[in-house]
Amino acid sequence: DVQRDKKMGEIDARLVGVEKDKIRLRWEVDKSEFYLRFQNVEEKKGEDLVEVMADILAEALEITIEKMKEGMDETFRVFTRYAMRNKLPREVHIRFTKKTIKT
Repeated sequence: DVQRDKKMGEIDARLVGVEKDKIRLRWEVDKSEFYLRFQNVEEKKGEDLVEVMADILAEALEITIEKMKEGMDETFRVFTRYAMRNKLPREVHIRFTKKTIKT
């Protein structure tokens, strides 16, 4: 009886440790940025940036454009000093949803 209680206590302590690790990991994932930055993507007047980037990424990942678009949360261009100094197109930043894109 005493041994069984001791074993139960050990298992309980391990479970608490695993739960703490899981919570810590979830917090780290939530606070991390899910952005990809792209340089030298040509800018065109009236472009559909989501469409342009979905085409490029879907081809690279060998998935459908629709599936790629589902994973993209936010797509926008950003001025950077480097791009301005070197007369390059603005960077493209894409924020992805936090689900895994299956290939």
